[in-house]
Amino acid sequence: MTRQSVRFGVMADVHLDFMYQAGPRLKRFVERMNYEQVDFVIQLGDFCYPLPENRFFMDIWEAFKGPRFHVLGNHDMDVCDKAAVMAYWGMERNYYSFDSGSYHFVVLDGNYLRIDGEFVDYEYGNYHRFPEANNHLTPEQLNWLRADLAATDKQTVIFCHQSLETPYLSGIHNHDEFRAILREANENAKFQKVIACLNGHLHLDGVRVIDDIYYIQINSMSYYYMGKSYETIRYSEEITASHRLLSRCAPYEEGLYAIVTLEPGLLAIQGTETSYVGPSPLECGHPNVACGHVLTPRISSRRLPVWAK
Repeated sequence: MTRQSVRFGVMADVHLDFMYQAGPRLKRFVERMNYEQVDFVIQLGDFCYPLPENRFFMDIWEAFKGPRFHVLGNHDMDVCDKAAVMAYWGMERNYYSFDSGSYHFVVLDGNYLRIDGEFVDYEYGNYHRFPEANNHLTPEQLNWLRADLAATDKQTVIFCHQSLETPYLSGIHNHDEFRAILREANENAKFQKVIACLNGHLHLDGVRVIDDIYYIQINSMSYYYMGKSYETIRYSEEITASHRLLSRCAPYEEGLYAIVTLEPGLLAIQGTETSYVGPSPLECGHPNVACGHVLTPRISSRRLPVWAK
């Protein structure tokens, strides 16, 4: 008999190749998820480069005793093409779906440039050169999504690295086409088929409701990036020098992650909270907001009502 509830662990933007103590952060997450015996774990991108020296990180991830799922993030293709990171992580497809218990889950890939009407995979950091052309879902992927949603009779949660909520440059640029597919799926089902979309990328904590669907920001496991104007030495100069971009970040003392529980009528998030290492963004003179959300070193716990089938 199919279970009526599902519990899964979610994390985002640990950034092994940028951030100090990424390994210990991931290890604590995996140990907690094994202790909690969640049904699966998923990471929402910006995980690690496919380099030989990063094999230890994959070993930590693979110590989870259950299904493990990946979402591609933009930085994962900084030093390689998409096929290389997928092979390193063991991903068969860059977008896909799966069922767990009574629920359906969809993973999308927003790592495409649109240049002169053509869709181009992210590779070797090419997205840095075309900021206004990045973050697209391809027509093939959107057609697949429409068919995938039509084929399931389960309530559905969608994962993507980039925000499916925000109209800013850091969100999916063709989000209007995407949302039209979700509206169609919910109207045709005569029940709330798509209940939530979760993303990383922005290193923010927040939730908005659009067309009766929750758009949930999952904060970075590791830090908020403030920019060159806010450089601060927070660890030793030696540690700072060995981790590029670290001086421009507000790192979190402990790793952030969440356990999400889905059950009839409810989406519950059990979040985590920590503090900044050194001065907060506000104390550094940063406005402390981004994309309409206040910066904070937490993933908030929430109880979000869902229209049950």
